[in-house]
Amino acid sequence: MNTTRNKQLLYSLLFLMFLFSSCASSYKNLLIETARPSSHMLPDDINSLTLVNRGITGDFQNFEADSLQQFFYSRGFDYNSVVLDSMAADTTLKALGELLFESGRYDVVIPEERYLDRNKAFYLMPEKLDWDEVSEMCNTFDTDALLVIERYYNKIMTKYKVYASPDGTPQYASASIDSKYDAVVKIYDPARKEIIRQLVVDDTISWQDADSSTKALFSRLPKIKDCLIQTGIQVALEIDSHLSPSWVKENRIFFLIEDGDASRINKLAEEHNWQGAYDYWLSYSNSDKKAIKSKAEFNLSLASEMLGDLDSAVEWANKSYYTKYMQQTQNYLLKLKQRQEVLERFQK
Repeated sequence: MNTTRNKQLLYSLLFLMFLFSSCASSYKNLLIETARPSSHMLPDDINSLTLVNRGITGDFQNFEADSLQQFFYSRGFDYNSVVLDSMAADTTLKALGELLFESGRYDVVIPEERYLDRNKAFYLMPEKLDWDEVSEMCNTFDTDALLVIERYYNKIMTKYKVYASPDGTPQYASASIDSKYDAVVKIYDPARKEIIRQLVVDDTISWQDADSSTKALFSRLPKIKDCLIQTGIQVALEIDSHLSPSWVKENRIFFLIEDGDASRINKLAEEHNWQGAYDYWLSYSNSDKKAIKSKAEFNLSLASEMLGDLDSAVEWANKSYYTKYMQQTQNYLLKLKQRQEVLERFQK
């Protein structure tokens, strides 16, 4: 009796293992990145930008790192001053160009002659650019719009303090550096003859430390020049966060139809050749076997999503759902509709 029961349990277990193995091996996981729109992403017809800097005035200079550091030391490292560093301002423009290009959303041109006259004090906003000048620059570099840093400046605030023990002898020292930045960017669209975006970024980034040794303390703190350069990069990051889409890692699956599909599709995915994957799966979408047809339609939904056509992705997923029900299709439809809702809110 026990032997019979044990055999029944063993057969049931083997069946469950076979069922799980079959289900698990019928599809493969895929890690993808999906784009999330940013708050000020440009219209779809603006795909390329010329970047220029109009914020640098005659007050700017490329400060020598050691001399600048000595200037603050000579004032007891307890000093507030606007520091107009041309390298920091140029770092913002170059870093912004790289970030916008790496987002995959924009092509970018930074001309060698990238500094425009402004005839205003550094803290004032210049007049709007002439549209003929804007059109000329965009035509010269074959871009859709002109991104201009209209204003840029830094204020550096340093503090140094020595803390004494009860008997009056120095115990330890602390130092801090605050870099306050202010930048204004405008994007000129020559076709519409409109400034389609104006971004104002202003904030403060800080460094601080303490030590019983003043020498050790200042060896760890960045130099003022380095703070200015890091501030320039921070300004670029903040501007880019408004203009470029963010990328979020998500899991997707695709169904295996033929032997070798796993390596074939992984290779196409690595090459970003989703059109090739789409064409491959399309040949199975007319299969007489519902199981194969439904899997092919599900996979075509994935390929459509990766090609940027969410409407087609939903259409193919619905076809798969009605051809042969699978829980994975229902789950995927929910993800696709959530993505559509995000995009619709952004467009509104």
